[in-house]
Amino acid sequence: MKKSFIIIAVLFAFSAASAQNAADTTSKWKRSGLVSLTFNQTSFSNWTAGGENSYAFTAVGKYFADYTSGNFSVNNSINLKYGVVKSESYENLRKNEDLIELISQFNQKFSKNWSASGQLNFTSQFANGYNYPDEETVVSSFLAPGYLNIAPGLLYKPVDFFSILISPATMRTIFVTDQKLADVGAYGVDPAEYEIIEGDTTKVADGKKTKVKLGGFVEFYFKKDLFANVNLESRLNLFYNYLEDNSIPDDSMPLDMNWQTFVNLKVNEWLSANVFVHLAYMPGDVFIDSEVLSGVVTPEPNDKLQVMQTFGIGLAYNF
Repeated sequence: MKKSFIIIAVLFAFSAASAQNAADTTSKWKRSGLVSLTFNQTSFSNWTAGGENSYAFTAVGKYFADYTSGNFSVNNSINLKYGVVKSESYENLRKNEDLIELISQFNQKFSKNWSASGQLNFTSQFANGYNYPDEETVVSSFLAPGYLNIAPGLLYKPVDFFSILISPATMRTIFVTDQKLADVGAYGVDPAEYEIIEGDTTKVADGKKTKVKLGGFVEFYFKKDLFANVNLESRLNLFYNYLEDNSIPDDSMPLDMNWQTFVNLKVNEWLSANVFVHLAYMPGDVFIDSEVLSGVVTPEPNDKLQVMQTFGIGLAYNF
């Protein structure tokens, strides 16, 4: 819980700093955002972090702070989601959505449509995720996983609402700070090493809590008002790992895919409906349960397409 409060404090500090800069240089800053509390119907398919089809309440926060001065620009975005579910099969509230995403992109235009660019992208979550209905087995938590991409490259932006970032050499760092999860190789880190000593299986080396990858990265980004009061935001990331990776099955391509699409329909100043679709393909992920964490069974790779979809309607404020 303390970690969640720390992250929230950092995000508010980021927002405050951007707001102050906007006040000082109004013509160079453009800010916008969305805060909403919606009632959702959610469904999952092969989602590694766990979840259950259900009815739920979800809080969403989006903030954009863009700076432009001549041919130089900076695009900052914060994307936050946290949801709880109340199902008929279980009395207690359960978490069903949890996302922290921070993105900063720096661009220096050198032609009409092209810029030298660099992007920092951090993704994690606020709270523990469980393998429901088992509330004792933690399968994800803050910085377990966490992802940090550092992607220098070229940005192609033919129009204001669409861009393609191409980075031939991107550093991707995976964090799994929970030692139990790291020991089973969760989220693609190197698992613990074991030896048979006097007839007993003994851990001789802890699982690694970080893993660094180097590869090619491409991001497609689209953000536009399709109609009056209907906004579509879609971000597709593809990362191809150049390095040898034992966590990926031999018959799987070393390609991570993450595609988030958010459609928001503004009904009036305080009411909106939205649809969120999240597709992921992470062949280094493994399915985790209590037997995997206890060493009873070997973790199986999740080389399937992971799908999460939510539909919600509720209170919202756009700014």
